[in-house]
Amino acid sequence: MINLNLKDFLKYISRFKWLLIIVPIVFAVITYFMAKTLPKTYTSTSLISTGLANRFQQSALGNGGQMDYFQLSQQFGNILERMRSKRSINTLSYKLILHDLENPSEAFKEPSKLVTELSDEDKQLAITEYNNRLAAGQLISTADNGNRIKLFDMLTAAGYDEKSILNNLSISRSGESDFIQVVYSSPNSNLSAYVVNTFSSDFISYYNGLSIAGQRKSLAILDTILQGKQSEMERKSADARRTLEGEAAKSAGQANSQRQSEMAYSRYSEAEAQRLQYIRQISSIKGNLAEVNAKLSGKGGYVNQSQSRENIDIVNIDAQLKIANQRYINNNFRAQDRQTVDSLQRIKDRLIERSANNVGSNSAAIRQDLIAERLKLEGDLASAQSALATVEDQLRSLPKPSGVSAATTSIAPEGVLRDAENASTEYEQAQNQYTQTELAAKTSANLTLAEPGLPGPPEKSKTILFVGFSGISSFLLCLMTLFLTFALNKNIEDKARLERVTKQKVLGCLNNISEEDKDLRNIWKDDNNVKNYTAYKDLLRSLRFEINQNLSEQNNVLGITSMKDGDGKTFLAGSLSYAFAMMGKNVLLICEKDGNILDLVTNTSEGQSTKQQKFESFLVKKQIQVEDRITILNRNTSNNNSLLELRDTKSLIAGFEVLKNTFDIVIIDIHSGEDLHNVKEWLMFCDRSIAVYEAGSKFSEQGTPFINYLSTQPGFLGWVLNKVKIA
Repeated sequence: MINLNLKDFLKYISRFKWLLIIVPIVFAVITYFMAKTLPKTYTSTSLISTGLANRFQQSALGNGGQMDYFQLSQQFGNILERMRSKRSINTLSYKLILHDLENPSEAFKEPSKLVTELSDEDKQLAITEYNNRLAAGQLISTADNGNRIKLFDMLTAAGYDEKSILNNLSISRSGESDFIQVVYSSPNSNLSAYVVNTFSSDFISYYNGLSIAGQRKSLAILDTILQGKQSEMERKSADARRTLEGEAAKSAGQANSQRQSEMAYSRYSEAEAQRLQYIRQISSIKGNLAEVNAKLSGKGGYVNQSQSRENIDIVNIDAQLKIANQRYINNNFRAQDRQTVDSLQRIKDRLIERSANNVGSNSAAIRQDLIAERLKLEGDLASAQSALATVEDQLRSLPKPSGVSAATTSIAPEGVLRDAENASTEYEQAQNQYTQTELAAKTSANLTLAEPGLPGPPEKSKTILFVGFSGISSFLLCLMTLFLTFALNKNIEDKARLERVTKQKVLGCLNNISEEDKDLRNIWKDDNNVKNYTAYKDLLRSLRFEINQNLSEQNNVLGITSMKDGDGKTFLAGSLSYAFAMMGKNVLLICEKDGNILDLVTNTSEGQSTKQQKFESFLVKKQIQVEDRITILNRNTSNNNSLLELRDTKSLIAGFEVLKNTFDIVIIDIHSGEDLHNVKEWLMFCDRSIAVYEAGSKFSEQGTPFINYLSTQPGFLGWVLNKVKIA
């Protein structure tokens, strides 16, 4: 069970207040003397100007847009990572170790044991190896340790290896500016200045050279691509131009032919339309003529059929007239043929007139109208047929059109134009890419050393800061240790925690009496001379009051048990007996056979003896000798018999009735929770009961069944926290 009660924790740490005061002071003093012996620190700073922000801003203004802060931050990040790379740090390492080896009198640090053990020849060989690696830009590792010259270990021993340098080197962008800040701290001011200046200068040369070489290479490649695209575009454009010129000339000749074809087509279309019109007209006339002839032949009762001879003649003349008209048309309207047609027409008219005179007035009138209409239709038919023949002759003389239209004008092949357009698009894309790369080259970082690092005074001492940090951290460490000890501590120290653990009422507390004299007579006779005696009497009186409130004449048997042996229940039983006796009550104390308890609670003077009475004998005889105020019955614990094995239940009940009627209060010192079966038997004959718990003892889960059993007892009053330590 973890205790997280704040109030209890504050009480707990108050017991260790001197620890919380002394430990931080001790640590602060130790830290002060250790900090005084630390070497002084010298810091040097250099500034590298990049010009990135200005170039990005100018580029954004030229494009009418906003500056790309993400790309700007990305470029700064790339530069910073390159500065922290192994190649950059290794270059600085080589120069530092070479400075110390080549200039021993001006060395930044004392030579290590590896250097002092080298001969002059080996030292010169080491200088040569470092110079070669520096010129070649090679990285160094543990694999470079030779048999005699350990190149990597020499760097590490001097503190010039990558890890040691990065521990003291700080590289960062200075706020939102164009500058990169390089800071180095060391015990030597000249070393700090040398590191920041050498490192900054070397990196500027390396980065600018790398950047320019990369830009030139990219631009050269793009320029070659651009020229190739330009040549291809010019070639395909020339092909397209020649094709268009040839097609234009061809189109001009076709245009003239097209106009002639259109005129011929127009004339032919017009004649064809006239022909179709005449054909429709002839067809209509023939239909009307057929209907008139049908009427003249007597169909439908239009004319008299008696003149059949005249009609036959007229029909014959019609046939001849038809032949004559056809001959007239076929002979291209010859005058002689026309005369024949007119002569036959006059003969036909006379026959019709004579036939009309031979019929009645009504029939004659109808017939006359039909004959007149037929004559008109025959004349129209002949005229239409003649015109149709003329139009057909005209159509035969015109050339038949071949279907040429305005849409036949030829154009340049689409493939040539499409190739020229694609070549132009590719050239534009290559040109845009070249322009963008050129712009990126102009806006790329061109690093310069804006401010070199200079040797300066040592930094302010951080002794006070170290001392304060040491004191605070040690205080927090002690506090955390106490908290963990308190939270994980299962010892029950106070009344509140006992109530939380048992979930039962706590009647009171009794302090621990550390004095050797624990005679109750002396405790009660003390006149506030001994602090523990006074506190014990006050706490016992308070407990006596709580118990007395729950006792009566019928319920005056009080059982006292405890969580485990040694909690002090026997001494509490004697103390309560004495306390109730002080109230003038006759008290019976049933306890284990213990002469010490007998001496503590009786008024027997020195040299006198008190008759000891046994509880087992009382159960047999039902007789007891009452003392002055306190009577004691000793229980024999030598045998292992339980209470119910001494006598039967009726005898036990009868015996306890005698005791209840004889004494005002009966106090029984029964077993602890470790003998739970005996506790259960004794509590059967107790009207009220209390349990004792020793303060400071650890709570065990094995005591849970005992606590649960007590909670089921209706006469259980609560717990008494015993042996409490008071300040």
